[in-house]
Amino acid sequence: MKHSLVWKTMIGLMLVALFVTACGTSTPASEQATPVASSAAPSESAAAEATTKKVAAPLGEIEIPTHPVKIVTDGYLPELLVLGVKPVGATQWELENKVIQDQIAGIANTGERSLEAILALEPDLIVTWVSDKAILEQYEKIAPTLAIPYGHFSSIHETLNFLGDALGKQEEAKTWLADLDQTAADVRAKLEKVIDPAATFSLMGVFVVDKGFYVYGDGGYRGGEAIYTHLQLTPPAKQKEEMIGKEAYRQISYEVVDDYAGDYIFLDQGQMISEVWGSDEKLWKSLDAVKNDRVFQLDPELFWGNDPISLKLQINEIARMLLEKAGS
Repeated sequence: MKHSLVWKTMIGLMLVALFVTACGTSTPASEQATPVASSAAPSESAAAEATTKKVAAPLGEIEIPTHPVKIVTDGYLPELLVLGVKPVGATQWELENKVIQDQIAGIANTGERSLEAILALEPDLIVTWVSDKAILEQYEKIAPTLAIPYGHFSSIHETLNFLGDALGKQEEAKTWLADLDQTAADVRAKLEKVIDPAATFSLMGVFVVDKGFYVYGDGGYRGGEAIYTHLQLTPPAKQKEEMIGKEAYRQISYEVVDDYAGDYIFLDQGQMISEVWGSDEKLWKSLDAVKNDRVFQLDPELFWGNDPISLKLQINEIARMLLEKAGS
């Protein structure tokens, strides 16, 4: 009986020793797990780095979120909308743009660059066309600021491709621009059938504030990009030589208006002619385009904008007016 008890005791001690040994060998295994957790750290670090990226912006390289969620814009609301990006906030004048009224529900009004209103929206990115350093410094205190000064890019293609790259919307930009190009090509094909290829087209306007008379180039003003770049209508020789690709607009005296007048005239704020020109209106009435009823009054609410949505509508409106005049 005593031997049996001793034997059982020895077996028990052996089991305890084995258990202790097993526990001892488990410690290195636990220590070996540390490098595994450590090896995951670089991946987590890379993921953190991937949340931002550097963009070669017009005013210098900046770091912005890779996938911004809450964007506030000051100047590029329609551009963002055509890329499928809905900002959380935009300026009041942008929200008043009549061509986007069906797309702005839920976008907060930031007034005239109200810093308090912008701050309250907690944006992770601000997209602006401002170049004023004082304003940009205020914006940058709120969120990373992508500044594309007004007029920095010369075409809608450059603007949308840049924004598409910056915001990860390259395919959206490509698709929208392809549709724009196709729209313009279709319209040109229709106009070629009814417009004399030798005909010239002026873009002019009255500006009641300074009682001036202006002629416009192929920039974003008053539909110039739609008329000359996308529809490829021919400007008068003097306008082509002095302004196309060079000047966005120029004030001219009444006495030289005939030098810039084409066979057709697209006219901004034409209802102000009598008020502004006064007794000189006879010079206006002497133009061939006026005498032959080939003056087209432009809707300022549509043609003052140079955003992509306005641009496409301008192309179609120019086509409508010309085809209607031709009886097509």
